[in-house]
Parts: sequence; structure tokens; C-alpha cells
Amino acid sequence: MTRIETLETVINEVREQSANHFDEIVPVNDMQFDSLTRMWISGRPIEVAPSAQRLLANRLRVPFSYLSRCPDELQARNLNYWIEQERRTRDAFLCRFDANRLRAVFTHRYTAIDHMEVLTKILEAGFDPAEEIQFALDDEILVLKMPEYDKAFHLAGDDKIIPGISIANSEVGILAVSIEAFYYRLVCTNGLISKTAVDARYKHISRRVMDAFPDILQGVVSQAHRGQDRFRISAQSRVNDPESTINSFARQFQISQDEAQIVKQAFYLEQGGTMFHIIQAFTRAAQDGRLTASGAYRLERAGGQILNMVKA
Repeated sequence: MTRIETLETVINEVREQSANHFDEIVPVNDMQFDSLTRMWISGRPIEVAPSAQRLLANRLRVPFSYLSRCPDELQARNLNYWIEQERRTRDAFLCRFDANRLRAVFTHRYTAIDHMEVLTKILEAGFDPAEEIQFALDDEILVLKMPEYDKAFHLAGDDKIIPGISIANSEVGILAVSIEAFYYRLVCTNGLISKTAVDARYKHISRRVMDAFPDILQGVVSQAHRGQDRFRISAQSRVNDPESTINSFARQFQISQDEAQIVKQAFYLEQGGTMFHIIQAFTRAAQDGRLTASGAYRLERAGGQILNMVKA
């Protein structure tokens, strides 16, 4: 769930959350499974977090949807067999821990970029620690949304939209470091994350994003100020069958059936026959308390992708 706090509060929460985080190169020979959720690493019992469960399943080429339905004994049999095959071609994994909990498993190509590094870059770029921002934080993702209230524009009447910037990061492989435009609609507190010509999504195999951080920020802020025309055109673009259109976009952006149902419910809170109303259905749905931070982020980005399809 998105909250509004000062940047300093976010920094303190991230620091507290990461107090017991550490990384370790673990020989593949030292890994053995009791189940998908429990394993042994170098002789110590380890809980496997959901993010690490999916990474391990992908790495060992065992479908997670199959493994998660198996009893513990069958999970262990599958995982121990395939980890044995992995030993033939790989010596070690980079493992990310939270105390005795495995957060993620990566190969040597992975370059760790932690939330605190991103927050440090934001401070170095000149953002005030006392400034209020929107953010979502859980075990898998950090999303920061920083509106520029003095750059607001009106869509119609009192319907005001605030441009700004969105910065997202995952320490466990859920998404790449992402710096994108953000739009905040005051009347319903919906947020939308949109690609621009200069934004960036950097996989964790390079530190290039950290070096280019100030320039990317400046470019995205500049582009965000130019989004007014697309909103105006979206409000003029008619949609004949809104529910069918929502279903089509949900498939295109790989939105789950449960999330698509939340989008449809959100649509009926502000019904209309334009592309603007479709966009708002996705962004309003992102506020649903049942969603994870990454699920909400995915819906806000879907709204931004739809906005970018509008013909200017």
C-alpha cells in the first residue's frame, strides 16, 4: 500500500528493514532442500522467502507452479535432483540473506544495487529529506514517487494532475532499477507511471545507472512536464467496449485474472467511454489493499503504457 511520508522516514524504514541483510557466495555443494520453503546452506537451516523460491525454481528449471502444488517430500526430491545437475556446470551462487532467511539467489553476473544506494543518490541529487513523497516498500520492491506540485496542470475544471518522477528498485530480482515519469491525479489520488524518451530500466548486471543517475533524473523530470497533451487526447479518445478493452490490455501487459478483476471493479467507480477512463481504472485499481507493492506498481505502469499508446 502506498503511503505518504518524508524522504527521511523512508530512509529510516529501509535502514531498519535491511539491518540483518548480508550477501554470501555459497558453493552449490553446500545447498540441500527439505522443501521449497526450507533448506540447508553450509550446515545451517534456512527459510526460503517467496522471492527466492521463484528464483530457485527458475534457475533449476522446475516450474514454480508445479513445485508449489507438490507435497514437501516431492518438492525436496525435485529440487535436490536438479541442484545435483547444477553442480556439474556451476560452482557457486550469490545468495542474499535476511538473517537466516534466503531472500534471493543469483549467478556471479548479478550486480547488487540496494535500496540505500538508490536513496543516497536521490539525496545527492538535491532532494530534501524533509520533503513528503509517496512510497511503497515490502520484502521485494521499493517504489518512490515524487510529485512536483508547482508543475500541476488541469485536465478539466478542478481535475488537477501533478507531474513528477518515479524510482523503483528490487534487491531480489523482481524488477530492474527503474527511473520513470510519474503523474498524480489529485481528485482520486491515482498515480500513473509512464515511460519517457529518456527514462531508464537497468538490469542488475551493471552499475551504469548509478553513474548516470543525476542526468537521468533531470531528463525524466523534463519529459514529465510534457505529458499534458496525451492526457487531453486520452479524454477525447472514445472506447466502444470498456470491459473488453480492459481485458485486452490485461492480457497484453500480463496482468493476472485476479488483478484484472480489480481493474474492472475500479472502472465502475468512475465509468466512462474514453481511453482516459480505461487508464484511470488501472491506476485506481493500484490502490487496492489486496495488492503487493509490485502488483500495484505493475498496474500503475500499465496505465502509463496505455497513455503512451494514445496518438498525439
